[in-house]
Amino acid sequence: MIRPSATNAAFPLFRQTAAAGGKVLSAALLGFALAGVTHATGSATEQIEAAATSYLEAMIKREAERNGWRNLTFNLNISPLSDSSAFPVCSQPLDVTQTSGRPTPLDRLRLELRCPDQPGWTQTLSTRQDLFLPVLATATNVDRGQPIEPGHLKRERINISRAQRGFITEEKEVIGLSARRRLRADQVLNPSLLSEAPPVRRGQPVRILARHQGIEASTHGEALADGKQGEVIRVRNVTSDAVIQAQVIGPGEVTSTWE
Repeated sequence: MIRPSATNAAFPLFRQTAAAGGKVLSAALLGFALAGVTHATGSATEQIEAAATSYLEAMIKREAERNGWRNLTFNLNISPLSDSSAFPVCSQPLDVTQTSGRPTPLDRLRLELRCPDQPGWTQTLSTRQDLFLPVLATATNVDRGQPIEPGHLKRERINISRAQRGFITEEKEVIGLSARRRLRADQVLNPSLLSEAPPVRRGQPVRILARHQGIEASTHGEALADGKQGEVIRVRNVTSDAVIQAQVIGPGEVTSTWE
């Protein structure tokens, strides 16, 4: 049970945290409903607690299902903005309305709970949800420009509510991308740290193609710079040791003749 804080009776604070022995629930276990205990039982404060908890858990469940989050756990921090100890018990289920700008559990929310009795009452809550999810992080250092491989990755559980730059949960989203800058081990990955890997990398052996009047010839070369598709880079012909300008036309391939 979540109890009001004894430190401020006028502005009680409901906390639902693992450290305090509260509920830390997997997204897979959020199917239960608390609607049956939101009216005609306990005190008005307990009704408010149950209704807010049920509403937030349902919101988190929808968000987890929409994004495919697995093994999600969370803490709820619920702060009433006024004292509800004098409110009478509501004989009907409470109406819960989310009044904050962005209806996502990753942000702080403001909930308005209304008892539809005549006369009824209204309570406003400020809530913060801490959502903990296993996300991708680096298991080793990764050099700038280095393609991401499975051996570079591990999973680390973080509070995604505080991951302002985002996070990544699926390996398939990052394998083959390259690091925009040097990444240290144990660094949580986010989209801004990665970019599409260039089809040609500096020091990579490449095939140099030349076409003229329908005749095609090829030789071996070495890229002297990274190259994106269509970009012209310097390439060393390993047969003649000559350095030429060549256009990147595909993974490991350049052409010395282009329009």
